[in-house]
Amino acid sequence: MKSEAKESYLLIMPLMLLLLVFILYPVLANVYLSFFKWKGMGKATFIGLANYQAMFRDETFWVSIRNTLVLLLYIPMGVMLPILISALLREGLKGWSIFRAIIYIPNILGYVIMGMISSIMFRKLGPLNHVLVAIGLEGLALDWLSIPKLTLNTLGLVYGVWLRLGFGCIFFLAAMSSIDESLYDAAKIDGALWWRTFWNVTVPSIRFSIEFWVVLSFIEILARAFPFIYTFSRGGPGFATFTLEYGIYNEGFVAFNMGYASTWASVLFVICAVIACFQVALMRKNSDVQ
Repeated sequence: MKSEAKESYLLIMPLMLLLLVFILYPVLANVYLSFFKWKGMGKATFIGLANYQAMFRDETFWVSIRNTLVLLLYIPMGVMLPILISALLREGLKGWSIFRAIIYIPNILGYVIMGMISSIMFRKLGPLNHVLVAIGLEGLALDWLSIPKLTLNTLGLVYGVWLRLGFGCIFFLAAMSSIDESLYDAAKIDGALWWRTFWNVTVPSIRFSIEFWVVLSFIEILARAFPFIYTFSRGGPGFATFTLEYGIYNEGFVAFNMGYASTWASVLFVICAVIACFQVALMRKNSDVQ
């Protein structure tokens, strides 16, 4: 048993070293730097909790929190829409493979390219408004990227819902493929309509996948939206799309205030860590129930 245990530790040692070097050390170094005044080069000056005190007095920080919370409100739509589409595609919709390929294209192109494309699409004189005017819907041809609330909600719809729709459909289609067909046969025998079957059979059967997708959606919005926001709106107009993640970039690489940026990053890390712990607790609860 001892030799087997040693072999197990040897096998996981490379992974543990990678985790220590590329995850644990950067996290600890970031927290450490949050107690210093540092411009990214030269000598760092210890200032204690001054960065945290300044952050909680910073109006921009609270604006970024508010904007992030608004984007998080689009998660339910970003979860339900791919589930619904996946359920329809699972029924054998004609041409479903082509449709699946089309909606997956944004995931292939990546956030930077899709941010640039979306920025062009939603300009005042962009393709979207031209199409709306051409079909007689001039009233809907809005200045999407100049009105703060409209820009933020456009970001929520595009990034939080549409951009991840393709991967969501692939993910939930894979989850639905493991559902026992006898459950659907029993629902048909009972005379259940499609919508009732969807809620009582499909959704409960992929509950674990839905929980995972919800947590992933939180992480995507909190910690992976920067490339898209940077190319879509540059955090504007004003601070309309300024999020926690964008604030870290702005303070660290625009204002060259690395110590203060580390303070923002520490807050973001704590939020993501709480969400991850919640997911782990939920998974354990589900495994205990099963």
